[in-house]
Amino acid sequence: MWKLFLILSYMVVGNGFAVPIKHVEDSCTYPNGTDVKIHTYNCDGSWPIMVKDSQVYDSNGNVMYPIDPRKAMILDLISVNNGIVYTDNKVNVTIYSFGKNWLTGNCEWLKLETGTLLANIDGCEFAHNCPLQTGDLDLKLPLDLSPFAGIVNTLASNKPYQLEVRMFDFNEGSKHEEIACVVAQIRFSEGN
Repeated sequence: MWKLFLILSYMVVGNGFAVPIKHVEDSCTYPNGTDVKIHTYNCDGSWPIMVKDSQVYDSNGNVMYPIDPRKAMILDLISVNNGIVYTDNKVNVTIYSFGKNWLTGNCEWLKLETGTLLANIDGCEFAHNCPLQTGDLDLKLPLDLSPFAGIVNTLASNKPYQLEVRMFDFNEGSKHEEIACVVAQIRFSEGN
């Protein structure tokens, strides 16, 4: 029976579907002000690339919040590269939803399983941001999330989500070390 469960789980998760962990319908409030604005922070202070601030704009330059992932958007990242010039990078993204854990009754971030769909993304190709020069960076990254529609369409609107983005150095000759880790806590718009 367990083997059947594992096979079915792999078929669902391994084929690019986001499988949310069951939350009890709850009254958890939006954490960190995510009801009114994006909340971004670095995982810790030891990365070569550090994000100082972020904002999401629509194609007309207006602030887009809550975020509508079905529309074209521009992610504006104010950051600093204290490392080297990066000409190639890969990105892994983990998605969490915020709600009441049915086992503990506590409001917390719970990981959504996406299999490998959000792993090893070519950062240069997806974000059109290479090379990443040293020093202060004001990156205006046009984003199209349509390749991830299978995940985006399973996420509920008007709920807080957390995206943990880990970037790895893929310059020629590198050891693929992690160069950035940024967390963005967001809310998707109605109708998602």
